[in-house]
Amino acid sequence: METTTPERTPVGRVIALSAGLALIVGIITLAFAWPSAGMGPNGIPIAVIGPDQAAEQVQDQLDAVEPDGFEVSTAADADGARTLIEEREAYAALQIAPDGVTVYTATAASPTVARLITGMAEQMAAQAGQAAGEPGSVRVAVEDLVPLPADDPNGAGLAAAGLPLAAGGIIMAVLIGSAVRGSGRQIAAAILAPLAIGAGVAAVLLFVLESLDGDYLAISGAIALATAGAGWLILGLRKLLGNPGIAVGAIIVMLVGNPLSGMTGAPELLPAPWGAFGQLLPPGAGATLLRSTAYFEGHGGQAAVWTLAAWAAVGAVLFAVGAIRAKGEGVSAEKSEAVPVPA
Repeated sequence: METTTPERTPVGRVIALSAGLALIVGIITLAFAWPSAGMGPNGIPIAVIGPDQAAEQVQDQLDAVEPDGFEVSTAADADGARTLIEEREAYAALQIAPDGVTVYTATAASPTVARLITGMAEQMAAQAGQAAGEPGSVRVAVEDLVPLPADDPNGAGLAAAGLPLAAGGIIMAVLIGSAVRGSGRQIAAAILAPLAIGAGVAAVLLFVLESLDGDYLAISGAIALATAGAGWLILGLRKLLGNPGIAVGAIIVMLVGNPLSGMTGAPELLPAPWGAFGQLLPPGAGATLLRSTAYFEGHGGQAAVWTLAAWAAVGAVLFAVGAIRAKGEGVSAEKSEAVPVPA
């Protein structure tokens, strides 16, 4: 009895496979590491309490250190600065007096930005003291208007939630697309699954990790919408393109969207214009909506709601087109089988 030996893979194919893997891993590494490596202020909005001249002076000082790093506006008083920060129109505010600098921050908006602006205020105070011939005479006071929870003062839990939120939509779409039969049942599952994911993840972040403050229902709704934006997009692509659609959706959500989400810092810390671009993708919009809902009573999250709703709507349209096409192909196949074969 003869046995056949499987044909060996050509050496050229082995080399090509290795080179392709190196390219893919390199691209993934670049996508996730590049935003962090190039992190720095890019148009971070802050306020200065006082007249326009004071804001212009601070703008010039900041531009000398970080060109285009900050966008300085004015606030009439401390209450006005508080409103700007609590409504997410500014990350921080400075009140400069001859004997000291008061920094109003919101670590819940971004601990990284809060530390950055506090450090720059300390530099400005040191320079003012030296200019007056009394080094150390100008003090810096910091007031955190919207702090992070005491159990997670660095926001690690919220930052770590970014990857599961992005992956949740992908997992949802893959499971529904492969395990649920019938377009109607897939639609029902794609409506119920984000609600269940939102309820579960919100419970973990609020009651187990205690990384968030805020209303449970509002936070679970924000997470559900973030999941639906990514999940419906990928489900629609799969319905239209088959399994390659999953790869296309995963690239949009995970490879591009997650690194540009700004969840670990702030969109304004990413290289321009990628921080703003990331807010147009589901992970970035979802991160902004979750942070705004958890700490700022929804302020600053309106654009994110529309962005996520738009992605979900695009996914629904793709799903409908794919379902109609599949139904048409099924009808054509049935007609072909019903045609009698002449004897």
